[in-house]
Amino acid sequence: MIPAEGVIIAAARWLDLLGRSSELQASVLIRSNSRYTDLTPTQYSIALEWLHSLAWTNLPEGSSGRSPALEKMTSQGRREYLLASLLEAADPPWLENADVLVHSSDDLPQDIERWSDLLGLPASSGLRVVRRISGKIDLARRAQVGSAGEIALCRLLEAKWPSAINHVAEMDDGFGYDVSASIQGVEWHLEVKSTTRRGRLTFFVSRHEFETGLADKQWKLLVVGLDDELRASCVAEVDKSALKRFAPIDRATSASWESARFDVGEGHLIPGLAFLRWDEADMRTHRLLALGTRCQGPAFAWMPKEVCSGEGRSSV
Repeated sequence: MIPAEGVIIAAARWLDLLGRSSELQASVLIRSNSRYTDLTPTQYSIALEWLHSLAWTNLPEGSSGRSPALEKMTSQGRREYLLASLLEAADPPWLENADVLVHSSDDLPQDIERWSDLLGLPASSGLRVVRRISGKIDLARRAQVGSAGEIALCRLLEAKWPSAINHVAEMDDGFGYDVSASIQGVEWHLEVKSTTRRGRLTFFVSRHEFETGLADKQWKLLVVGLDDELRASCVAEVDKSALKRFAPIDRATSASWESARFDVGEGHLIPGLAFLRWDEADMRTHRLLALGTRCQGPAFAWMPKEVCSGEGRSSV
């Protein structure tokens, strides 16, 4: 729940006082000093209760103690933490795509600008907070979506080839791939990138994954599109030549890249697992793996289009 504007202003005032005094001393000042009387006692009370609910404030239970955490922060630092708490509580739809939508302070959404003004923060603070919170949310979401995509792909493969699939990333993430699959006389090494984003395809590849892919002919990079319930809706292979073409290049031995973000379009994707052999029956019963899509489900703009018909890829 987002507090009212008066409560947000009251919370900022509390933080300034609590950074250098106890709650009891701050309360006396708020009641006695005319500069604080433009807000009501109720607004101050709600604001203080809200601050107590925020773990980062580390406010003691007793009114006579002080918060070491707040004392170590600057006034601007405390207000930035408060802005971050507002942003996390609001969880606006644009936050998931902040890395694309917000490049500078000029791109800040109106709610961040309004809260920054209320807290007396410059636009640079708003931009810093957006990047920090979106990055934290993105990491957590990427872990959740990544795991769901790997599991979904393993289940699809197991349904076709029981006991042939090993989800190696569950035991050790140092192989340079997530799944090994002994299929059609070959042990394939599958690196899986998963996404719920419909309009664009963005994923991260580590240096280790990239170099493993270059050296291993059986290494394949697969993308799994997930629906809102994190179920597999489409599968595609990323053209390895695109990875080579777009990957960063080290300019000096004193610095090297360890992870890179790739934005890939349908021109660099191959629907389904085309490197495997499929017969006509497979294309009906295992359509998602063979052709890359279901006939139902959400549409992913980055996915190469396949016709939902009885026609499928010829067997090899």
